[in-house]
Amino acid sequence: MGSEFVGRAAELAVLAQRIEAAARGSGSVVLLAGPAGIGKSTLAAEALRRHAGPACVTVVRGHCPRDAVAPPLWPWQRALRLAGATPAVPGQRTAGPSEDGAAAGQRPWSVREPADAAAVRFLELVQMSEALAAAAAERTLVVLLEDLHWADTASLDLLRQLTGEVAECGLFVLGTFREPVPEEAAGALADLGRYGATTLRLAPFSREEVARCVGEVDAAESYRRTGGLPLLVTALRTHASNLGTVVSGLLAGLTAEQRDVVRAAAVLGERLDTAQLAAVLPESCETTVAQALEAAWHAGVLTAANSPGVGRGYRFTHDLVREEVLGRTTRAAARALHRAAALALERAHNPAEAARIAAHWRLSGPEPGHRAAATRWSRIAADQARERYAYADAARHLGEAAAVLDAADPQRAPALIELARAEYLAGRYDASLRHCDEASEAAISTGRPALLAEAALVLQGVTFPHASQAITRLCRAALATSDLPDAMRARLLAQLATASAELESFEEATEQARAALCLAEAAGDLRAELDAARAVQMTLTLPDDTTERLRLGELAVSRAEQLGDPLAAVLGHQWRVQAGYLLGRLDVVDDAIRGIEAVVARSPLPLTRWHLLRVSAARAVQEGRFAEARGCNADATELALASGDHQSATALSSVLQLQLAQVRGDAGELSEEMWRGFDRAPRHPRIQSLRARALFLAGRLDEALDAYDQLRPLLPVPTAHPRWPAMLLNLVDLIELAGDAGAARLVYDQLALFRSHPGAIGIPTAYFSGTVSRDLGRLALTAGRRNQAEELLREALTRNRALGARPYVAMTCLDLAAVLRDKGGLPEAATLAGEALSIADRLDLPGPSAVAGRLLGEIAAQRDNTDPLTPRERQIAELVTQARTNRQIADDLVISERTVESHVRSILAKLGCANRTEMASRRAQH
Repeated sequence: MGSEFVGRAAELAVLAQRIEAAARGSGSVVLLAGPAGIGKSTLAAEALRRHAGPACVTVVRGHCPRDAVAPPLWPWQRALRLAGATPAVPGQRTAGPSEDGAAAGQRPWSVREPADAAAVRFLELVQMSEALAAAAAERTLVVLLEDLHWADTASLDLLRQLTGEVAECGLFVLGTFREPVPEEAAGALADLGRYGATTLRLAPFSREEVARCVGEVDAAESYRRTGGLPLLVTALRTHASNLGTVVSGLLAGLTAEQRDVVRAAAVLGERLDTAQLAAVLPESCETTVAQALEAAWHAGVLTAANSPGVGRGYRFTHDLVREEVLGRTTRAAARALHRAAALALERAHNPAEAARIAAHWRLSGPEPGHRAAATRWSRIAADQARERYAYADAARHLGEAAAVLDAADPQRAPALIELARAEYLAGRYDASLRHCDEASEAAISTGRPALLAEAALVLQGVTFPHASQAITRLCRAALATSDLPDAMRARLLAQLATASAELESFEEATEQARAALCLAEAAGDLRAELDAARAVQMTLTLPDDTTERLRLGELAVSRAEQLGDPLAAVLGHQWRVQAGYLLGRLDVVDDAIRGIEAVVARSPLPLTRWHLLRVSAARAVQEGRFAEARGCNADATELALASGDHQSATALSSVLQLQLAQVRGDAGELSEEMWRGFDRAPRHPRIQSLRARALFLAGRLDEALDAYDQLRPLLPVPTAHPRWPAMLLNLVDLIELAGDAGAARLVYDQLALFRSHPGAIGIPTAYFSGTVSRDLGRLALTAGRRNQAEELLREALTRNRALGARPYVAMTCLDLAAVLRDKGGLPEAATLAGEALSIADRLDLPGPSAVAGRLLGEIAAQRDNTDPLTPRERQIAELVTQARTNRQIADDLVISERTVESHVRSILAKLGCANRTEMASRRAQH
C-alpha cells in the first residue's frame, strides 16, 4: 500500500514500444479512452516519465478546455510553440517572379464556397503538420493532448491529418478522451481508427490492483465500494467513501478565504491565472490568491502544471473535483463570479479570450446587458474562427450569439444570415437552410426585405432536392421585392436556375440562366456575370452548344482572375477543355490545361490541384498513359478524402477505373471500394448505368443484362438532362451484348447529334471516350446497317488518330476488322487486326490484345477455308512467291523436282495464272 504506480502493464508496454518506434523515425497516434477517473492522465504521465525522459526526446503538452472557450487549434498552437515549430502563415505564399500581384494586376484568391474553405483549412493543417514533422526530424517529438472530447473541430481535423502521416517521422501523439464522448466529437474520434490511430480503452482496477493501493485487509470492501475506479481507489487512502466526501476532506484543511479562491477558480475554468483570479476577487490581492492556490495544491485539490518560461501554474486534480466544487456554489454566487470573470477578462484586452468572455457573460444571468455582451463576444470569437477557416467553430459561436436575440430584434436577421453562411462553409447544409428560412422570416417581420436576397444566396452549388426546393422558395421571395438592383436580380436568377435544373425543370432553368446572364452583362457586375455563366454552362446539354461553352469558359476565366476566385478560374478552363476536345481542337485543350496549371501554381487551394489531377488523369487514359492516369487518380482521391469530400473522391475514382477497365479490357482495374460505392449510391438511372457497365466489364454478363433490362424503358433519354450523353455511352456495350436492334436505333439517333464534331465526348473531371463515330458504328452494326457501320468506323479511325487517342485507335481497328472479315475483306481486316495487336502490346491492353489474336486466327482460318489450293500446294506457292526455283523447292521439301513441277502446273491451273510471275504477284496480294 504505497504511492507507487499500479497496474496498466499492457498499456505501458504499448506506449513504450510506440515511443521507441518514434525515436527510430516511425511515429504513431495512440488514444487513451475511458470514463472520468479511470486514470488516463495518470497513465500518460507515467508512460512519459518512464520512456520519454532521454535528452533526445522533446515532450510537449496541449489541453482542450471545456465549453469551447479557446480559439481554434488552441492545444496544437501551444504544442507547436513549446516545440519551437513555426508553421507558415495560412494563405500567405512566397511570390515567384511571375506572381507579383502589383505587376500582374491580379487579385489574391478569395474564399466563397465550402470547397474553398475546406481547401484553405486543409492547407493550414498541412502547414502545421509539416511544422511538427520538421520539429520531429530534428529530435523525437512527443505531443500529449488531453481531454480531446472537448477539442474544437479544427484540432480534431489536424489530428486526423497527422494520423495518416506520422508513420514516416519521429512524432508520437498521445491523446486522452473521456467516454461517453460528446456528440460533437464522437464521429471524429471514432474516425481516427480508420486513419491508423490506436485506441486503448482503460478498464477499472482489478481486485488485486485495488489491494496494492489500499492493502489486502481492506481490498474486498474497497473494490465493492469503488468498482475499481482509480480516482476513488486512490481517494480511499484518506478513508473517504465517495467523491463528495473526498472533496470535503480536501477542502477541510483550507480557510474560508482559501475556499472562496478555489470556488472562483472552479468558475474561471481550467487555466488558473493568479492575476485573473485576483481581479475576480477584488477583496483578495494577488499574494493572498497565490497563497490560497498553493494551499489548495498541498491539500490535493489542485495539481501543479508547470510551463517553460512561466513557472508554476495550477489546474484541478481532476475535472470531477472541479465539478464537485461548482456544485457546492449557489446560483447567485456563481453568476456573480461569472460576471466578475467576464469583466476581468475584458479589462485584460486579450481578443483570444473572446469565447471565454462570451461564456462567462452567458452564465452571468438573463439581464439584457449581459445577453448583449454575450452576443458581442460570441461574434468576435466567430470572427477569430473564420480567420482560421474554422467554420464549424464559427457556426457554434454565431449560434450562441443568435440564440440570445429576441424575435423582434432588427439584428436577428443579419445574425442568422451570418450563422447560415458559416454553416454552409462548414458543410452543414441542412442547418444552413433552416437558418436561411428563419432569416427570411425575420427580415420580413422586422421590415428589412433587402436581406431576403442575402438569405437566398448563402448556399451556392448545393444541389440535392431538399436544398433546391428551399433555395427556389427563398429566391422567389427575394425576386418579389421591389427596387432590387439588376446585379442582385441576376445573381438570384442564376441561383434559381441551378435549383430548377436539379429539380429537372430544365426549360425553366435555361430561361432563368440566360436572363441572368443578360442582366449581369448589362449591369457590368463581375460576380453576377460569373454566377450567371456557371448557371448557363450547366444548361448546355447539346453538342451545338459547344461554341457557347467555349465562350463562357473564356468569360469565367477573365472574371475569376479579376475577382481573385481560383476555383472559378479552374472551372472556366475546364469548360474550355471540354469544348476543345469535342471540337477536336487540341490546341485549345493544351492552352486550357496550361491555364489550370498556372492557377495551381498561384493558388493556396488544394482543390485547384485536385481539378488539375482529375483532368490529367482523364487525358492520360485517353492517350494510353495508364500509369500516369492511376497516379493522378490516386493523388486526387487522397486530396478529396483529406478534405472530407468522400463522395466525390470515391465516385470520380470509380468512373476513371471504369474507363481504364474498358480501354485495357482488364477487370482488375475495378476496386472493391467501387462496388461498395455502387451498393451505397442512390438508385439514380445515371448511376445504375455506370453499375451496369461495370458488371459487363467484370464479366458478370447475366447481371449486366438484368441491369440493362431495368434501364431499357428509359430510352430515349431526355436531352435536356446535363448527363444524357454519358448515360447513353454507358449503354453501348450492353446494347451490343443484348443484340437489341431497337435500342441501338434509338441511341444512335440521339448520339448522332455529336457526329458533326470530330473530337471526344467527356467531362474533364471524369473521362474522355474518343470520337462518338466509333460508338455510332457499333450501334449501326447492332441495328443491322453494315455499310453505314463500316463508313462510321473508318471515320472513327481517322478521328481517333487525329486525337492521339491510341487505345481507341486499337479498339476501332478491331471493330472495323471484324466488319471487313464478315464481308470478305480479309487482307485489310488482317492489317487492321495486326495494327491493333501492335498498339495493344505497346500500351499493355490485355483485352484488345487477346481480341486481336483471336481475330487474326479467325481471319487466317477463314482464308484457308476459301483457298482452292491444298496445304502442299499453298506451301509450294509460298516458296514460288519467294522466287525460289523448282530445284531449290525440291531440296527444301525433300521431294523430287518432277513432283514440284506437277504441283506448279496444278497451282497455275487452279488460280488461272499464265506463269509463275503472275502466280507470285496474285499470291502476294492475297
